[in-house]
Amino acid sequence: MSRTIKRTVGLLLLPFAVAACVADDATSTGLDETGGSTLPSITTAATAATESTTDEPTSDSSAEQSAENDAASPATTTGTTTTTAPLDSLLGLNAELLADGFDQPVHVAAVPGTDHLVVVEREGMVKSVDLITGEVSEQPFLDLTDPATLLSSSIEQGLLGLAFDPTFEATGRFYAYWTNAEGDTVLGRFVTAGPPSPLPPADPTSMEILLTIDQPAERHNAGHLEFGPDGLLYVAVGDGGSGGEPAQDTTNPLGTILRLDVSATEAGYALPDGNPFNSEIWVYGLRNPWRFAIDPAEQLVYIGDVGQDSFEEINVVGLDGAGTDFGWREMEGDRCFRSSCTTAGRTIPVLQVEHEQGCSVTGGRVYRGSAIPEFTGHYFFGDWCKSFVRSFRLDGDPETGSVVDQLDHGDDLADVGQVTSFGTDHNGELLTVNWAGQLHRIIPRR
Repeated sequence: MSRTIKRTVGLLLLPFAVAACVADDATSTGLDETGGSTLPSITTAATAATESTTDEPTSDSSAEQSAENDAASPATTTGTTTTTAPLDSLLGLNAELLADGFDQPVHVAAVPGTDHLVVVEREGMVKSVDLITGEVSEQPFLDLTDPATLLSSSIEQGLLGLAFDPTFEATGRFYAYWTNAEGDTVLGRFVTAGPPSPLPPADPTSMEILLTIDQPAERHNAGHLEFGPDGLLYVAVGDGGSGGEPAQDTTNPLGTILRLDVSATEAGYALPDGNPFNSEIWVYGLRNPWRFAIDPAEQLVYIGDVGQDSFEEINVVGLDGAGTDFGWREMEGDRCFRSSCTTAGRTIPVLQVEHEQGCSVTGGRVYRGSAIPEFTGHYFFGDWCKSFVRSFRLDGDPETGSVVDQLDHGDDLADVGQVTSFGTDHNGELLTVNWAGQLHRIIPRR
């Protein structure tokens, strides 16, 4: 199927995408901001300063972390004996500049089966980066700046997301999310003009519009796309920036994450079994979910949701959490946004950042690379206003677990600037793009 979803939403006073930032930097209570003095150990679960300084890893988590660290350490084999060389102590993190000169980049992703990354620029261009040479291709991978496409141009509009189909190496199929000239959300499918390796550009004639969603205003478009281990495509849609009313309407796709089955070889998509409302909607009650991350290792989805008056949110839900309500616009963070609300049946954030500390969260990624095994399983995220990068680990499940090992990476990662999106390379190492047009990789300092 493919369709256009049109809704009638009363226009209210337009809230800006982010709440007003406090001019003076505030100290992050409970966080280590030294950039390295209490970095996690390589042999145990991390022991960073947190709001609860008594958190200790269980023996099971320590053993699991040690095993992961051993697997990530360099190994040498002599005869029939394999030894693991210990890594030097982790002193901190660095931001390695891979490329720059991009124009308002909003996403970065590794291209399956190649040595390339792609960087998505908000104004409609997708550029490829050769990781071997460090060169940015002069020919764009995808170009939606043609007048025939007519992207809308407000700061929260344009080309906002891209994801490669799990079958990309065989089919060349990928998906993009943008806002059109009318400001409406569009989800489209494309095919490359040749075999995916070496990387050819997209075939512009292959564009297939899968979904169009009527947007009542220009703000809060979200736009992140990601495939889960179930092979389904997850699509973040903001609340439309018209006051947030649609986010509690389960017949309306605004303020949700959608889940689609795009595996069929014919045109369109199908609704997966298990979507809770007999529609595209998977979860709801979100304001502007600016980047989410699926962690297959734990079957969890981490969602950075931009707040309104008081809090930035990190929400976590299991891939089995279809129908979860995150509360907006009845709730913001763990409390009522309206004068009164019903909290029963709603899921509150695992972490919320007060607006004295940040004002526009950039959802990040769970680290599963090998270069920094001390941070395996830790979630990294940022804030566009305050230009910080922080991390934490979720100990337990989203409903009953706790956030531990919180770190503010302070001066270590100051060079990443205003992070607009996180990504990972082919080896699971963390990448960032920032508003200044730079692409960085986060690396260890030992």
